[in-house]
Amino acid sequence: MNTLQRVSTQEDAPVTLRTSELCKVYQSGEVEVHALRGVNMELRTGSLVVLLGASGSGKSTLLNILGGLDSASTGEVWFGDIELTQLDDRGLTQFRRAHVGFVFQFYN
Repeated sequence: MNTLQRVSTQEDAPVTLRTSELCKVYQSGEVEVHALRGVNMELRTGSLVVLLGASGSGKSTLLNILGGLDSASTGEVWFGDIELTQLDDRGLTQFRRAHVGFVFQFYN
């Protein structure tokens, strides 16, 4: 189970990033692996958020979907008034160029 903890919040600030019933399911042969199930959240401009969870609990999957690197199986992701889950590859590329920065961590 993941925990999304607000460390600092700006209650009157606009919602920058929002998810509604976000799910991600991977197929592994005949088995369905549910990486995310019904994630609902709102992140406001100026807030500091910490995402905690055990290995394999869906943290990276959530971040990849929020950053436009992966797509959800169902549900919605909104950045301001842009619904990311409706964008095609070109639209997601433009979103990443304009709004997202990634620092990838690799293990040897």
